[in-house]
Amino acid sequence: LSYAGGVLRQDYIGRLIEQLTQALARAAKLAREGQPSEAEAELALAEQALALPRGIELFDARSAALVIGSGDKVVLAALMLEHRAIVLEAKGDGRGAKQHKKRACALLDHARPHELASEAAELRARLEQG
Repeated sequence: LSYAGGVLRQDYIGRLIEQLTQALARAAKLAREGQPSEAEAELALAEQALALPRGIELFDARSAALVIGSGDKVVLAALMLEHRAIVLEAKGDGRGAKQHKKRACALLDHARPHELASEAAELRARLEQG
């Protein structure tokens, strides 16, 4: 029974990651195409699907991780912040984009990923590059 629960959890997380990945790809494409409002709307839908609290980017990283749950979902929230930074860059707000990337990095400091450990490492590397 415990194994079945783990399989169901992995299946749920897998679907959630796939949906989020698709939404983030759409948002990044919209931002690159000069449609930041549409990209923001796509990100808002993704945040809803993740059940992230509104304004989570305003929380300090430790509090945000506690509210989100500290595991893989924290990695997904950091990924959302990275894509919010992409949209801000498309809007010409380099300062805001840098701030979002910094918040995403800080959030990763409090993440305790399970299935998304390699994704967390890749995200951290991208964020630290620029």
